[in-house]
Amino acid sequence: MKKKVLAAMLLAAMTVSLVACGSNSDKSDKTESDNGEKTKIVMGTSSVSKDLAESGKEELEKKGYEVEIKVFDDYVLPNDALVEGSLDANFYQHEPYMNNYNDSNNADIVMLEPKLYNYYSGLYSTKADTLEDLPEGGKIGIAEDASNISEQLQQIEEAGLITLSDEPSSGDFYTVADIVDNPKNYEFVSGDGNKYKNMDDYTAIIGTSNTMAEAGVDPTEHLLKKFVNNDLAEGICVMKANKDADWVKDMMDAYASDAARANVPASSGFEPAE
Repeated sequence: MKKKVLAAMLLAAMTVSLVACGSNSDKSDKTESDNGEKTKIVMGTSSVSKDLAESGKEELEKKGYEVEIKVFDDYVLPNDALVEGSLDANFYQHEPYMNNYNDSNNADIVMLEPKLYNYYSGLYSTKADTLEDLPEGGKIGIAEDASNISEQLQQIEEAGLITLSDEPSSGDFYTVADIVDNPKNYEFVSGDGNKYKNMDDYTAIIGTSNTMAEAGVDPTEHLLKKFVNNDLAEGICVMKANKDADWVKDMMDAYASDAARANVPASSGFEPAE
């Protein structure tokens, strides 16, 4: 059986180019009323997941809270800020990434249930409407880093376009050298940072819906096959000590509401988790 590499899962939603606002180390303003009830909630996110963090803001404000969204330019900082207390919650990561952070930093972050949104990987083409109609030859655009190349080659195999060896020939990750059958004679190409916008240059490309949306390309168009991993669903995270607090329950009610879900368009690259 072929290896599904956890490292690839950890990186799949995290290998993106972020453009976000900066300083996030300052403590937030007063967040409690004089009687100790929480009045302000500060939530951190990334630019890729900003739509998710904004989705329930209005509903939470209807419950009487002031809500501030902070967008970070780094995937570690929203967890660092949560641990040190300048954030009350964050909404940008999947559970394997959170668990890896906890293990590496002796932290006690928990993800609230239910998990709320999935991103997905997709095989895209402007040359065909179905996998069966893909022309022979030409380039297929894949990731640049080893872990994601491995994951994507396994997905391309799942789509029926290639066959890989039973195990990676070197190390933990599959490479193009592990393709044992390529009946349509495709060339697998890494290194085009603009492949989503240059789709016409390829027979097909493979990438993640959220990074495609960030690049300004609608991930619902030209999609031949979708690959969803429910283990990588994103959810709201808080410190374990706060998970049963009333404000946390109010926050989850707001973000899990139909009104909040309606604020996350399909073009964002996210869809409600199952």
